Amino acid sequence: MVDPKENLPRGLGSSTGGDTPASPGFKLIIYSKPGCHLCDGLKEKVQALLDRAQFMPSVFSSAHLEVRDITTKPEWESAYGLVIPVLTSACLDDSQEVKIPRPSPRLTAERLGRHIEQALAEAGFHTG
Repeated sequence: MVDPKENLPRGLGSSTGGDTPASPGFKLIIYSKPGCHLCDGLKEKVQALLDRAQFMPSVFSSAHLEVRDITTKPEWESAYGLVIPVLTSACLDDSQEVKIPRPSPRLTAERLGRHIEQALAEAGFHTG
């Protein structure tokens, strides 16, 4: 779905509403490749967290989802080819990329959110 105010897909534009300026935010990055069912499941759950954060403010209210296809860069394929999906977080300028420990594919979106929050807190990553 497209955010009519910014003409960007949901999760890639501002998560704030109205005339409030967006906070700098951060990215949740999923390293993936076509045909990866575990990757698709993780993408759906992360997107659910971002969708919910539009209506229920949380740490994910300033988050943006970026999916990186590992087949487009040899260094990503070499690093992540056998372990996808890989979830990381980074500042919008790609600094401070933090790997989030692999979540169980059985986690609900809510439990995944807590897992991500805990991992970021333990790494000292600032989300806003």
